[in-house]
Order: sequence, then structure tokens, then C-alpha cells
Amino acid sequence: MDPMTPSFPGFAPADLAFLSGLAARNERDWFIAHRAAYDAVLKPALAALIADASTACAARGLPLGGDPTRSQFRIHRDVRFSKNKAPYKTHLSAVLTRDGLRMSPGMAYIHIEPEGGSRVTADSFDYDSIDPLDPSTHPAARLAAESSSSDLIGGPAAGWAGIPDVEDAHGRGPYVSAGFFLYDRRNSERVRRAIVADPAAWLAVEKHLASKGLRLAPGLAVKRMPKGYEDHAGGPLEGALKRTQWYARRPLTGAEIGSPALPETLAGFIQDMVPLLHFGWGALDKV
Repeated sequence: MDPMTPSFPGFAPADLAFLSGLAARNERDWFIAHRAAYDAVLKPALAALIADASTACAARGLPLGGDPTRSQFRIHRDVRFSKNKAPYKTHLSAVLTRDGLRMSPGMAYIHIEPEGGSRVTADSFDYDSIDPLDPSTHPAARLAAESSSSDLIGGPAAGWAGIPDVEDAHGRGPYVSAGFFLYDRRNSERVRRAIVADPAAWLAVEKHLASKGLRLAPGLAVKRMPKGYEDHAGGPLEGALKRTQWYARRPLTGAEIGSPALPETLAGFIQDMVPLLHFGWGALDKV
């Protein structure tokens, strides 16, 4: 860890109240009047979390890390193409990647907000706002109607029923996710090819995740088998091949995000995700 970055102290509920207040008064005047809590407390705490989580990952031999400043996502929303002109996000977020670039394939995404969410209604999520650098702001598709889809491995993850993808997890509370949030069709196709080329290796990834109590999120799954993979319909690979993203997530409790041990919690989750990360990197690095 950079000696200039203090150790992560935990996110105190009193400090996270800034995000709840911002959700209630998402306007420039309120933000300016209260931004000291963000600038002096929340941003430095997130920077310390990135630094300490990177150190914890390195100690475990995990190839993910981040820069305390550059790995954070900005709190300002991109409202250029949005009907909702609320100027600020109501959560903190950051990523850990192999090369330090925020959109590098195969990442851990950290999402911090008050337990229970800083937004509490389903229609409060802004589906029209797209920040290309922030997975939590990408437009959701197939929301509650697909949350209980029978083609998902193991069904909806415990505690996340009704939240089929990372986009709709916004506003529901803190979590960490890891895997491949691919928005390039060519990369999704490369992962599919790797799954078909070595089905035993892929099924071993699924089995490992299950052994850790993890399930793949729906991953913006398509409803029909992708072209060229029709022969796998009804087979053990069907669910995996219908996805366009491959990742899993773990909810974080208020006690966990308030603890200085959160970096180790994140590193432990990432360690559980290593087989999926290596499988995906193997598929993409062949190009």
C-alpha cells in the first residue's frame, strides 16, 4: 500500500448518511452544502479500501489491484442521454483489475451504499442513464420477469431474488461482484467458444462456485440459443451459453462495510472467484 494512503477505517453509518441524504435531495445546491462529508471522508475511505484490498489480493497471489484514485468511479452522473437529470450517483464504486484500467475484462466491482440501499423503490433506478465506465449504471434488461427464470444455474441466488443482474442491484445495498461484464459481442463469443471447446473445464468452474455458495448472475442472458450453439439446447451448457456476461456477486452487510477488515472480505471473495477469472482470461488472452 502507498504509505501516503491511510489504512481503511471502515464506512461509518453516520458518513454513509451523506448518500441517503443525496438520494433524497439529488441536486447541486444540496451536494455543495454537504460535500465535505464526501470529499473529506468518503472519497479518502474508498481510496484506502482500494489500496488495502489490492494489498490483500497481492498477499493471496491474486492478480487484481487498483489505484486509490484512478480506480474510483466519479459520483457525477452522465445525464446527456438521460431523461432523469439528477446530477449525482447515490453510491460509491470502484474496480480492481489486472492492469489497473477500469474496463479491463475480468474485474472485481465494489459497490458501497447504506445497507438496504440509498434508493428504496424499484422505479427510482434510472434505466436511461448510461455511464460507460460504471457497470451499475448500464441499462437493465429482463428485470423482475426473469428473476426466477428456470434456466439459471441454481435459480436466483439466496438473498438476491428479484435482482437478476448487477444493474438492478443498484439501490439495494452494498455488494461485491467479480467476473466478466462484457459489452463487446466478440468477447462474449470468445468465452462461449471456450466453454464449448472444454465443457469439462467450464462445468468444473460451475461446481467450484457452487461449493463456495456462489451462483452466476443471469448475465443479460438471451432468450434463444445463440446462433451456432443450437445443438447445446437442453444440455448442461445451455445456461452458460445464453449469457453475454459471466460473473457472480456477494452482498455485503452493514457490519462488513463498516469494518476495517472489509479489504480481507473482498480478497476472500475474489479468491473464491479465481477459477472463473482464469477461465475467462484464458478465453480472451488467446486472441
